[in-house]
Amino acid sequence: MLQIENKDRFAKIIAEALAKIELTVTDAGMKKRWINAIAKATAEIEENGVFMTYQEDDHSLIIWSQKSNKIYSANGHCQCRAFEQGSPCFHRAAARLVRLYMEPESVTVGTVEAKEIPYLKNTKEPIRVEKYGSVRLPIYN
Repeated sequence: MLQIENKDRFAKIIAEALAKIELTVTDAGMKKRWINAIAKATAEIEENGVFMTYQEDDHSLIIWSQKSNKIYSANGHCQCRAFEQGSPCFHRAAARLVRLYMEPESVTVGTVEAKEIPYLKNTKEPIRVEKYGSVRLPIYN
């Protein structure tokens, strides 16, 4: 049974996943499919986490699908039809979100300001803010 206790941390992980898709996926159709997979994964984790089990040894998420009555094991690969067709599936998105959530939070030993690291600088102002589920995400050009 999967239980997300730290909702704020989980929301941050979701926002970072959406931001990564926004910044790295160039194909608009694929970007939309990944965003939908992350949104569905988020909803499934929140509503049906009792039907999911995280396996730490291989970082896989075991998911019982009530709709198909099948059990899927996802950790970058999946047995579902979407994966077989080369499309993003919520099983893989859920597995990644849960893996990131289960990892221990990193500890900062010192502080480094963003101005000292060029790729962390915010050089653009957000052009709009979009809402994905309960997460607001700034979108940059």
